[in-house]
Parts: sequence; structure tokens; C-alpha cells
Amino acid sequence: MRCVGVDGSKAGWLAVSRSSDGFAFAVHAQPHELVAAHADAAVIAVDVPIGLPDRGRRASDAAARAFLGRPRASSVFSAPVRGVLGATTYAEALQLHRHFDDGRGLSAQAFGILPKIRAWDDLLRHDGAARARVFEIHPEVSFAALDGGRGLAAGKKTADGREQRLALLGRAFDEARVRAVLAAVPRRLAAPDDVLDAFAALWSAERIAVGVACSLPARPAPDANGWIVAIHY
Repeated sequence: MRCVGVDGSKAGWLAVSRSSDGFAFAVHAQPHELVAAHADAAVIAVDVPIGLPDRGRRASDAAARAFLGRPRASSVFSAPVRGVLGATTYAEALQLHRHFDDGRGLSAQAFGILPKIRAWDDLLRHDGAARARVFEIHPEVSFAALDGGRGLAAGKKTADGREQRLALLGRAFDEARVRAVLAAVPRRLAAPDDVLDAFAALWSAERIAVGVACSLPARPAPDANGWIVAIHY
């Protein structure tokens, strides 16, 4: 079963998959372009919140922070409530979020990727086939699972963090081929940590495809749309 790991990058969405001679990558500007380009994929695992609360916080985000522990727990931000998806400025989003979430605010980080969340949400609302194939992951959760359930000590943008993540991916894939993709992806399209995160997503995607993946929380609940809200690994 063909699988795809996806991470957001400066040029859009970086997709990594297995090929006949190793791994292939492609960058797509929009989610619908990515899904169409990988129509034969059984699983597409992407680092983006899927399923949003009407009020309050997602159990999946809290569970992921607990799973990672310090210092990597800070890499998991609380997904916004659905009512802010149409906001175009941070001030507007903050006001709406406080209205819908009992006075709680919205992080600048969450607002920064609001267009990306909105694009995937829009795709999944209108494409039932995509909903069956697209799953949420978080790269740091995947890396922690690769390391025996421990959040990594080094940050992903540091040299030590990059080498640690490469070593972990080497346990799941051929490290030389992972390094080859890392060298081949133009930096104007994606940063090195984006490439490694996409590989972590691919690792999770392949686990989902064969039915051995776990999720946070272990017993996820649906959102108001009926979508399962969980981070898979």
C-alpha cells in the first residue's frame, strides 16, 4: 500500500513517499493538489490539526504534550476553535476565539498556520474520499515513538537535533536514502527539518496503513462534523 508523509513548508506542502529506487518528494501549493497528485495513496499523513472543537481544547493536543514531556511538549500548540477559521487578522481571530472559548486566547503560532488549517478543513469537508485517507500526525510524537516513547531532548533546528532525528529515521528507513532526499530538496522549497518531519509522517502513515498505529488519545472522540480527532503515530 502506497503511503505519503506530509509536512508544511515555506512553499506549501512537502510530500515524501517510497519510490522504486528509494524515496520521492514533491511540493504542492495546496492540499487539494497534493491529494489529487497522490490519488493512489492508501494513507496520507499530514502535520496539521484535523477536527476542531467548537469550544474548549482538543484532548489530542493535551495527550500529545503529556506523551512528549519537557521540553518537546511546547511543540504542540492548542488547535483553534472552529469559529475562528474565517478570521483574516490576528485581532479578529483573538476576539472570536475568546468569544467561542470562554475567554481563552489564541496563540500567534496557531494564527500563523490558520490558512493551512482552513485549507485542509475545506478540502476534507468537501471530499469524502479524502477524509478516508488523510490522517493527522505530529512529527515530534512520531520521533518520540521511534525513540521508545521519549520526547527528544534536542530541538529539530539544531545540528544535534537533526542528527538525532536522522539516526531514528535510519532505524525505519535506509538512512543514506533519507540523507539523499535531504540533500536533494531545494532549501527555497523546504527547510531540512521540514524534510525530516515529512519522513516522520511517512513512518506513521505506513503504520496506519498496516493497522499497527497508535493514537493520542487512545480512545478518540469525534468533533461536531463526525471526524475522529486524534494524533496518530
